[in-house]
Amino acid sequence: MEMKNGIEFVHGDLYGVAMDVLKKFVCKHDTRPILRYAHHKENGDIIATDSHRAIEIREIHGFKESYLVDPKSFMLAKGTFPNVEQVMTKEEHVKAIELNKGQIKLWLQIFKSINQTLKVMGVADRNKVVRLHLAENSIEVELRELKMKMNLPFASLEVPENFKTIAFSAEYMRDSLEAHFKMNSPKLEIFYKSSVHPLILDDEVKVKTFLLPVRTYE
Repeated sequence: MEMKNGIEFVHGDLYGVAMDVLKKFVCKHDTRPILRYAHHKENGDIIATDSHRAIEIREIHGFKESYLVDPKSFMLAKGTFPNVEQVMTKEEHVKAIELNKGQIKLWLQIFKSINQTLKVMGVADRNKVVRLHLAENSIEVELRELKMKMNLPFASLEVPENFKTIAFSAEYMRDSLEAHFKMNSPKLEIFYKSSVHPLILDDEVKVKTFLLPVRTYE
């Protein structure tokens, strides 16, 4: 894929970083063993999912055929991976939020703090849910369990006509933001369809992530 000092490297420079990032997106249990692997597609892209969130990293590996790779052990396998791309499509989604590189880092720090706060306060994992509110010129994240709200920075904001508050796992948002930060996303666009469809985060260059919303009963 690339020659350095007479050595031909199979994968791109950020492949090691990518595999570290993928550890948080693969399945952690054996109910669906194939989801413990990251799907290396023939075109150089990698897909991973635990069925609640997913990541696509584009043109990062140099295998000439499709493989399943365990990001923890680097064991290779063959198998039929689910068609995750069909649920990661931005069709019918609208771009609601854009962040610049500095704001990606700020959002990551904020969601790291949110997760740490929820942990310290003893909030159960199933209740580690935040709600995102969009207004004409503000983005607010709410921790209803702790009766806390905070504003988030943004580069641009377009509130969708059909927007309703969307709830999601604070941990999953942190991991998505961390993936984009570690993979050097130059910007980040967040796409919305409805409160019951996945949020899609795409840098339009290298990394796309999505996370399923959490159903809440107001």
